[in-house]
Amino acid sequence: MTEGAGYWAAAHYTYYWKLTPNQRASLKSREPLLYVASNVVQRVKPGDVLWMLNVHLGNLYLIGRLLVEFVVDNTDLAMELVDPQTDVWYEADWYAIANRYQAEPMREVDITPLAGALQFESGRFQLDLENGIQIGQVRGLRELTADSASLLEQVWYDDEYTPDDIQDYLELVEDDRAYNEGKTVIRTLRERQRNRNLVEDAKAQFRAQHGHLYCEGCGFSFQDVYGVEYIEAHHIEQMASLDGERQTAISDLVMLCSNCHRMVHTRTPPLTLEELRYLIKKRNADYSQKIEDE
Repeated sequence: MTEGAGYWAAAHYTYYWKLTPNQRASLKSREPLLYVASNVVQRVKPGDVLWMLNVHLGNLYLIGRLLVEFVVDNTDLAMELVDPQTDVWYEADWYAIANRYQAEPMREVDITPLAGALQFESGRFQLDLENGIQIGQVRGLRELTADSASLLEQVWYDDEYTPDDIQDYLELVEDDRAYNEGKTVIRTLRERQRNRNLVEDAKAQFRAQHGHLYCEGCGFSFQDVYGVEYIEAHHIEQMASLDGERQTAISDLVMLCSNCHRMVHTRTPPLTLEELRYLIKKRNADYSQKIEDE
């Protein structure tokens, strides 16, 4: 097993995945990404993130995100980390394994319009798109810059991202690298336009009713734990599903902590507040029973 520097020293990598029929079926059914089998992932450390890419009909797709918990070689240990009854095993020299309870469902996100924004620490700084998106440019393991990693994080967790509305998301800036002088590149993602007053009013109303801000899913309070008042507002009806403008009421928002907000977006359409609470309640009950059994 490789030694890791810890989650605080995480690197983000892209990795091209030529999908087998079984993997394509797993993607279609949004099964969790439990591991990546490859001969090149030995350089990945626990806490790093693997972004799985695929090219289809000239388009670039983001199809999975894996937070690495272990990197193991082809030994019995690797076999023990994968359930042979439910998981398909692929032969490789190395395996990047996700925490089974934190594994995220696979899905297909078209990031073709963002291809020019991707910047890498290794190899060519940017993709050469003169002849379109070529598999050879994204094949293998490539480390992303911090800005590009942040860009993919925002796209992956934003159900409101749509390639058709790309101009609502992108901001053009001048690249300041000497060897790429004057070239305009796409670097930052801008949130879809929202009424920020609505979010602030919703938080103010919640604070007035309950005394402080806390997660309506799990009850977590940033104020109690960190001494900082913070919460995220989740739109019950996703803006990407709307046609044009509409009026949104405060009752259309729920207050969620960062973890719960990400969890509700692991499914399309997102989990409802009731479904989220049920999952948390069931998980807590299962954990309590496990403690009693021990």
